[in-house]
Amino acid sequence: MEQTAILQAAKALHEARQAGTRLDRLPEFAQPQNVADAWAIQLATVKELGETVAGWKVGLSPEHGVFVGILIGSRIFKNGASIAAAEVPMLGIEAEIAFRFDRALPSREREYGREEIAAAVTAFPAIEIVDTRFRDYAATPILERTADFMSNGGFVAGPLRDDWRSFDLAKLEVRLTIDGVERVRRVGGHPTGDPLIPAIALVNVLRASTGVTEGAVATTGSYTGLEYAGRDSTVEVAFTGFREIGCRFY
Repeated sequence: MEQTAILQAAKALHEARQAGTRLDRLPEFAQPQNVADAWAIQLATVKELGETVAGWKVGLSPEHGVFVGILIGSRIFKNGASIAAAEVPMLGIEAEIAFRFDRALPSREREYGREEIAAAVTAFPAIEIVDTRFRDYAATPILERTADFMSNGGFVAGPLRDDWRSFDLAKLEVRLTIDGVERVRRVGGHPTGDPLIPAIALVNVLRASTGVTEGAVATTGSYTGLEYAGRDSTVEVAFTGFREIGCRFY
């Protein structure tokens, strides 16, 4: 993908974020054709916004391989945060287990193994707020949604659990409640079973370029699927063994 097309896509996404408008699609000549194109657009959008990379969301696809979305610094919220609904009007909610990198995992030729990565991270519960710069989220091709920070609108980080390795993360019970109404309660439900699997894939994608910085976070997919909150809603998420977390929209 040519640099002019990358910059045009980033400009369109930047302007949509700043103005609160919605795009039908990216300009035809600036539509990503693969995950590398989508990643290049994300990096350019970070620069357009004057933002920092605080972490990543990651998913795995049989067709496209590893999807990586950037979490920008201004959209990382503390547990219990009050968040303006107008800034994330889609108000999509996903309950996730995320990881903080306690030490850097720099770029290198050799792959990082599971044990090495597990020793470098601490798990915590999180709420991903899903939002979009596109008028029709479901109808927008996945590569364009990926270019849009994988539709991340915000990220609520819960308390760290140092002894997380003593839990079977594939068999956690999760409960998602919105305005006091239980929307989802299930055991397990993560798309790969074990949320550490996408984190491993993320590290080994980034080892070819920037590597992973100390203090960054990675969130790895929803245990609950996508639910929707409303304006003036309160969201609560509870995973077995982890402290309950929540946020409020106003």
